[in-house]
Amino acid sequence: MTTASEAYDVIRSVMEANVPLDPRIPDEIDFGALPWGELPWTGRPPHAPLVYRWFGEFGPPLPDQPAPFVYTVFTAQRSDVIEIGGGRGANRHRNPAEADILVFVPNGWGQRVATDFAEHFASLFRAYRDNGVTVDSATVYPGGPGSEIAVPGMDNEAGNYFWAGVGIAFTFDLIG
Repeated sequence: MTTASEAYDVIRSVMEANVPLDPRIPDEIDFGALPWGELPWTGRPPHAPLVYRWFGEFGPPLPDQPAPFVYTVFTAQRSDVIEIGGGRGANRHRNPAEADILVFVPNGWGQRVATDFAEHFASLFRAYRDNGVTVDSATVYPGGPGSEIAVPGMDNEAGNYFWAGVGIAFTFDLIG
């Protein structure tokens, strides 16, 4: 059985263990042939870390030079009893929950790149059923300019970014 905190940890650990590569990098590039392993048009390593931000946690300020980042909001809803056990404290409850993953890329990278990043995260959770978490759906939705949305809990300006999102709907069970 899983608590809300444990379900949150499952979602977070799956995301952080599977950092996507920059989708703008063509597969045919020989990274060993490039000086210092950098791409000539970006000036940064091809496997630069994607910055993760989580609702309710302090993160570093957005850089002066926009770089892609992910912002995730986890919400659990009211549980329902799905199985009556052996008395008080032995009933099984099913909690529906959601993780809204917002992917931000610098303006100019385009909707395709933002959506490719979002698709990476959606693919991690489609048919996911492990550690007490059962994913019902993982849906990518193309976004738009960051200036058009107000991200809950994020006090930084997202106007220099384009965004796409992923909605992960899942359940977790607990005994109580």
